[in-house]
Amino acid sequence: MNKVPDERHPNSPLAEVVFEIWFPGETAIECRRHEIQERLRDGYPNLIVPVAQPGMLLAYEPYRFERKDGSTGVTLSLNRFGYYSRAYPGFEVFKAECLKLIELFSGFVPVKTLNGIVLRHINIIPFVRDGGVIPFEDSFVLGEKFLELLPSKFENLAMTFVLPIDGAKITTRIESISNNQTGQEAILLDLYHATMGELYLSEVRHYLNEAHAQSASLFNRLITQSYRDYITGEEAE
Repeated sequence: MNKVPDERHPNSPLAEVVFEIWFPGETAIECRRHEIQERLRDGYPNLIVPVAQPGMLLAYEPYRFERKDGSTGVTLSLNRFGYYSRAYPGFEVFKAECLKLIELFSGFVPVKTLNGIVLRHINIIPFVRDGGVIPFEDSFVLGEKFLELLPSKFENLAMTFVLPIDGAKITTRIESISNNQTGQEAILLDLYHATMGELYLSEVRHYLNEAHAQSASLFNRLITQSYRDYITGEEAE
């Protein structure tokens, strides 16, 4: 995969960023999916279709149109349209491509009102155990706080909490994981920002900006200064 670096964050832990707009189901999507694919073909030529599972409503499962290297892609289903990046180049570049694709989509499907928007940041933070335990406090302010309350460090970790922020909610999942192939362990930090209710496609730029600002603020409150310095390449030698 050709990863496009974010020059301001050369050691970013981001593995994937996803933005979706949700709307009441539009059958026009199924009628015009081939036209949408044709407009996407040059930039996103790879088609990935959903696999039917028992009890699954296939119309609500997304088709994916990906770049040849799998770095970015577009999702499309009866009630959702989205853009994802696994080679995150920074928010402004991500936003520009995302809004361009939403404008393309809206030219085919008459969506004006939305019932939800989602911005998701999936971070993978590798670690090496220290004496058999997770060095949680190296990266997370929460780790420092927990050490003040608990008698020892974590052997494994899994927590989820939901924070309401200005009409939205951010579901945060922090969990220790392991790569089955390499055995490399990491901490998953999954920030799932969702705004539900009566929303408008014409305001999607504002919604995306707000979701990013709130998610970035929470991320920066969760991590330690030393890990922030590492992300930006400013850590001490």
